[in-house]
Amino acid sequence: MTPLAEKLPTMSDADLKALRANAARLTDTGSAVQMNSAAEILPLIDAEFERRAAAPSTTVKKPRAPAKKKVVPASGHQTALPSKAA
Repeated sequence: MTPLAEKLPTMSDADLKALRANAARLTDTGSAVQMNSAAEILPLIDAEFERRAAAPSTTVKKPRAPAKKKVVPASGHQTALPSKAA
């Protein structure tokens, strides 16, 4: 297995997607060495995507915060405590 193929499981989804796009592009427009390397890695990338899709989701949904209670605004009267006589 190539060193790049060994790194596939540790790559993020975004990085794997970018790698696949680059490999697909190189199969058409790259040099002979690039075309061969890209042709070898494409099935491995696709297999990694399939493995990730089949794996159970590891994301945990956060519980929703309870709804905030509505606070009635103070009316026009004074709400301060009365001052003590000295």
